[in-house]
Amino acid sequence: MLPENEPPCEYDQLEKFFLFCLIWSLGGCLVQEDRDKFSEFLRNLSGLMLPATSLYDNFFNIENLSYLKWEEKVTAYEPPANKKFASIMVPTVDTVRYSWLLSQIMNLKKPAMFCGDSGAAKTVTVQSCFKDLDATKYMILNINFSSRTTSMDFQKIIEENIDKRTFKTYGPKSSGKKMVIFIDDLNMPKIDTYGTQQPLALGLFLIGRQQLYQRGGDLELREIADT
Repeated sequence: MLPENEPPCEYDQLEKFFLFCLIWSLGGCLVQEDRDKFSEFLRNLSGLMLPATSLYDNFFNIENLSYLKWEEKVTAYEPPANKKFASIMVPTVDTVRYSWLLSQIMNLKKPAMFCGDSGAAKTVTVQSCFKDLDATKYMILNINFSSRTTSMDFQKIIEENIDKRTFKTYGPKSSGKKMVIFIDDLNMPKIDTYGTQQPLALGLFLIGRQQLYQRGGDLELREIADT
């Protein structure tokens, strides 16, 4: 029920914004076939006047409270001068869409995972977002997983880039900076006897608790700050 004297249209716009958030949270990891079904399900459930195209193809502009097609946010491509071919990114609907979504997550300082087929420009999209970070405040640690990567390998790379600060607190070697860890080819580590990928399990522990146990010795539990 709406409060007295409140125009219904404002609640309609709020619900549209909620649907946009729902699409890219609960529905963000769906494959294309299921995205179409989910978009149509939300359209029928809401009963609102929504864009005729998939909700995944539309951006909700909170400034003017209206939908805008993602393709309208794609800028014209200008060939860069003296740049490595592998680092060139041609703007497309996908790169613009996912760059924007990643930037929102990075602003909240939350972890994110990009899923997709090979050749979908995931790595280039992520790296392009890092270029917008203030180099005086952030340092980037790039890690590539392979089928031979172990949890010990992963931990050693991290420990090589952090220093002890206080009793059990460790942080980036660059004083005053936060460290962003980018892991590429996350799916590559070998699956062990128990059906787990140990580097991923360690990464989940680090993300969830911001802690790492010392390997060997007295198994000291260390706090990992600013990471």
